[in-house]
Amino acid sequence: MAGITYLDQFKEPALRGVVEVVDKQKLEVQDSLLSFLPDENTFDQEFAYNVISTTSQMGAMIGIGNEPPIRDRDEVARRMGSLAKYGWKDIVTENELLKLHNPRNDGEFNALIDKLVADGGTVVSELRDRINVTKAQALTTGIVSYDANNVKVAIDFTEDMPAEHKVALTGVNTWDNEDADVIGDLIAWDQQYQDENGQQADTIFMTRQTQALLLKNSVIVNEAAGFATSGRTRVSVDELNSVLGGYGLPSITIVRKTTARVKNPVTGAFDDIVLYPEGRVIFVSQGVGSFLLGPTVENNFQPGIVLQAYDKNEPIQSILRAVAMGFPIIEKPSLLLYADVIPQGGVEG
Repeated sequence: MAGITYLDQFKEPALRGVVEVVDKQKLEVQDSLLSFLPDENTFDQEFAYNVISTTSQMGAMIGIGNEPPIRDRDEVARRMGSLAKYGWKDIVTENELLKLHNPRNDGEFNALIDKLVADGGTVVSELRDRINVTKAQALTTGIVSYDANNVKVAIDFTEDMPAEHKVALTGVNTWDNEDADVIGDLIAWDQQYQDENGQQADTIFMTRQTQALLLKNSVIVNEAAGFATSGRTRVSVDELNSVLGGYGLPSITIVRKTTARVKNPVTGAFDDIVLYPEGRVIFVSQGVGSFLLGPTVENNFQPGIVLQAYDKNEPIQSILRAVAMGFPIIEKPSLLLYADVIPQGGVEG
């Protein structure tokens, strides 16, 4: 059958090059949020992750002739889970194959080849999008869930987070109250984080909506103005960062994309996927976890994303197919602190 696999552009070396180029570009432009769960290759079909609860310790003073106390080992909780397989494909139709094998000139032939190669790149890009959604789920909610296409996945990493790292403000303490002591909240959470981990968070994530509340918070405004009767009602982003930086707090990173509307590959309907819960403030550090990329048969038993091309006779068509095996893991849940600062449903009034 004359499909596309006889063409050099759709043989394994060329398709591997498409994956490398497309995925490298995707990784370079991804949101800084996702960098906290970097890709990590594994050759295990089963993954094991450690949830390490560390406590700050120091050597003890002992009397002469006495034995020193034994240092406690870090408590290690082990869990097992299966790597999930990701797959996506695009079909080159019989009509497209007819045009490809009967081009009117070289220009038309090359244009068709370029389009098909670009389609392969799109398949890889959209597969990476699915991986990134699970990364975002794991990092921002602590829960990874998927229920479609006869596949059900649900793992809750928050069970291993310290209770003090799951905060939900209520009443007048929520940040939609312009007089809420937001600086006091951030200082308290920063201290709790350091007490638990022996280090400060690398950054604090929040959405633009949450940042907007800080810009008009009276405590922040008075700090920036230097006195309480300035008459000002808001501060600039630079002023906000200066005020918070003056208290030695971690830097603020703004998450600009909190949802994505995508077409469901099973139902054809459009789904709204939450990438970051609105009203949530997250303290996080590198080392919190990773995304394990496992081996697949299609990739010659190597880890990573692979793009393939193959031809079919019934029906007559060619297929561009990308697959990967993997799963996000939160290895050290204490490096996450969630604070829900806005009432469910968003800012009131």
